[in-house]
Amino acid sequence: MDASIVTARLFKLGDVVDFVVVGSGAAGGVMARELSQSGFTVIVLEQGPRFGPADFEHDELKYSFLNGITNSPQYSPQTFRDDPGRVAQRPHLGNSVVYARLVGGSSNHFTANYWRLHEIDFHERSVLGSIAGTGFADWPISYQELEPYYTKVEWEVGVSGLAYASPRRAWRTPAAWSASI
Repeated sequence: MDASIVTARLFKLGDVVDFVVVGSGAAGGVMARELSQSGFTVIVLEQGPRFGPADFEHDELKYSFLNGITNSPQYSPQTFRDDPGRVAQRPHLGNSVVYARLVGGSSNHFTANYWRLHEIDFHERSVLGSIAGTGFADWPISYQELEPYYTKVEWEVGVSGLAYASPRRAWRTPAAWSASI
């Protein structure tokens, strides 16, 4: 492992911190970064190692089927139940939740698709009406309220491509504006 990629502050066992974040993936990593950049002390707990670019291999079999960087249902079993009164059972092989066990989590091996909801997705019930037997409801926020955060994340992670290639695209603010959020 390349020690130069480690930029974290080390804490002693008795140190008091403001936040503990469990998992360093797309959600936990972003949250820890935002909190630490706002001046808070943050500890991130991650069950896997920190990999540098040289630590990865081009081995689809290892990573996709042999749990090379993901949890193994054999060694880290998961159980599920559909009723609180039932005994939890292991799912059939292949039906377990798979997540990456390394610093950065599953963001290390995702497909690099950053989808945005469309404006109508936030108020479909108002447009389409209720659906019997469901809790179909409008979101409590609008696309306009969420859009600057979409832009900020896309800017931070380096999303590129033809932003307006799809005729069904959602509108977006200029990327430079996101730095002010």
